[in-house]
Amino acid sequence: MMVRRAAMIWLMHSLAYVAGLVLSGVVAVGLWTIVPVTGPTWMLFGLTLAVSIVAVGAGYGLYLTLVGLLLDIELGWSYYLLGPVIVLGVMGLVFGLVFLHVLTVGQGSVAGYVLLFLAGGLSMMRRAIPSEADET
Repeated sequence: MMVRRAAMIWLMHSLAYVAGLVLSGVVAVGLWTIVPVTGPTWMLFGLTLAVSIVAVGAGYGLYLTLVGLLLDIELGWSYYLLGPVIVLGVMGLVFGLVFLHVLTVGQGSVAGYVLLFLAGGLSMMRRAIPSEADET
């Protein structure tokens, strides 16, 4: 029964993760159609950061909503508040590794997505499968 539950968690996590990625991409592309591409460097940097934050936030919000509904678990505010910090931390780590030429841009992108996927899946496993201490 435990293996079946674990498989269900990873399947639902995968579906929600892909949906979040797709929404994030759609939001980013949609926002880029209205963002100017010329202007002072500080403005372009700020707009790029804003588009990234809104797109990642929308995708992460959809991910949490879907994974909570699909797995029938109640996610507390810590998931909504701590999750974006983890996402930013992974993005910063990947950026640093690419900047230091440890990874190429493509490798960094894939590594970031894999790290976020594993972190989310393990977090959902921890949340959705009760530990032995909780059962006593």
